[in-house]
Amino acid sequence: MPDRIKIFVSYSHQDADYLEENSLLGFLKGLEKENIEFWTDQSIRPGELWDEVIKTQIQDSHIALVLVSQGFLDSDYCQNTEIKHFLAHKAHLFPVILSPCDWRRHEWLKSRQFLPGGDQTVEEHFQDNGRRKRLFLQIREQLRERAELIRQSHYNGPSPPPPPGPFPGPFPGKVKIAFCDRLGDDWKRLADCLEIRVSDQARFERGDEGRGIWVWLENRSRLSQLPAALREIKRGELAELLENFS
Repeated sequence: MPDRIKIFVSYSHQDADYLEENSLLGFLKGLEKENIEFWTDQSIRPGELWDEVIKTQIQDSHIALVLVSQGFLDSDYCQNTEIKHFLAHKAHLFPVILSPCDWRRHEWLKSRQFLPGGDQTVEEHFQDNGRRKRLFLQIREQLRERAELIRQSHYNGPSPPPPPGPFPGPFPGKVKIAFCDRLGDDWKRLADCLEIRVSDQARFERGDEGRGIWVWLENRSRLSQLPAALREIKRGELAELLENFS
């Protein structure tokens, strides 16, 4: 369960001033006392493979704080790597429009609520110190609210029904194969539901993640949790496949 909420800050280096102590990120840092952690690429250490580090951090993050400007929208890396990975891993995107830009041309942004809202930008609020602080406070409050919703979705999710009859198996090999073949792209949702750490998920063989989950559970004597988790991600037919052979 994610007691600690990680927020990945996605931005163009042209907008690095917003990471300064007296700017937006500095105002948000107080949330770290509430177990909300911010990560930026400024944390990458010399000698590290920055592309791999960034992709790993995206996988491990719950929220993406996206600082949108024309420089950000024109960045191939920001669009084709960071945003693409955020969407693939179903991270909660929290866009903030820093300055006037053609954000309406980007589908992933057009369909999302963002701040400041309307045609306003953070840059315009900088003309008035009071307005700027109120906007920063609004961003801080909404990030806190989003973090709490994520925590509640894990703590207060629907209680899974107990599996009928004795479980697990032993299972015929064809049942395990059928589960792995049919799970498909839902493996990520299943792994997250089972609270498999991102570092463990990264070790699953690409294209065979279902088997990786099965072996991970089997090694920890946790196969009995599989049907309930499958029902929670709306794959009840796979839960029945396992239960019919238990």
